[in-house]
Amino acid sequence: MAELMTIGEFAAATWLSPKALRLYDRKGLLSPDAVDPHSGYRKYSPAQVETARIITLLRRIDMPLDRIREVLRSTPAERAMQLARYREREAEEHARRQSLAEFLEHALAGGSLDGEHQPGVAGFEVAVRTVPATAVVTSIRHTSAKNLPEVIAEEAARLFRSAQERGGAAGRLVVIYHGQVGWESDGPIEVCVPIRDRGRAHRVEPEHREVYTRVRAQDVQFPRILAAFEAVQLRASQFRMTAAGPPREVYDPITEGAVPHCDVALPVIDASQEERRDPAGERS
Repeated sequence: MAELMTIGEFAAATWLSPKALRLYDRKGLLSPDAVDPHSGYRKYSPAQVETARIITLLRRIDMPLDRIREVLRSTPAERAMQLARYREREAEEHARRQSLAEFLEHALAGGSLDGEHQPGVAGFEVAVRTVPATAVVTSIRHTSAKNLPEVIAEEAARLFRSAQERGGAAGRLVVIYHGQVGWESDGPIEVCVPIRDRGRAHRVEPEHREVYTRVRAQDVQFPRILAAFEAVQLRASQFRMTAAGPPREVYDPITEGAVPHCDVALPVIDASQEERRDPAGERS
């Protein structure tokens, strides 16, 4: 039987401080092999060195302790998959931070965070189209900007399965923003999938005109996509149109691993029509 190591010896062998080892013991990541009942001295087995070094390296990539505990309790194959998923999520988060930094850099250099001077607004081509009445299955969720892509993907997958059970999907995925979505605001959003069978729909989206713009794949992320929302609102005003509903994103079918493309749209009516409405909302 291998001789046990003192906490100092174990710390030197694993690149961990005694303070960190005590923390990992409290958190259930790495407990000493033995504790002297009289002195309280901790002893570690040489077989625990590899586990300690794994913890050290995972902390160096900023993995939270709770996640590390899950990794350590998994099989070697599961550990590799968990690390791959963590790396992918971190890469996505880094890309979002970089995008936000670029957005702010542009704004601070001479743009603005809102209105027609928001960075990138002038680069969007805006047009008007008529959208027919559409039967949809829907789901309403509250989410911040941080979790928005995952929430949309999760609800889209669920709703497309529901659409298949109701005769099949009949159009593009729509995400309607009923409230502000940001880092500290959570919507709500409504995710909608069109279906063929109107009788089995959750509701029918009425026919409407909308001002819309096409968003490039690299701009379908917060906050870059905000410029597209500003662009349609600005052009609607210039076209003498007013909003007739909340803004929305209309997504192309998403292929595995691809960045989604979408349109940003705003339902509108002509300002002259709005002026002819009486206070009760009826035409005069």
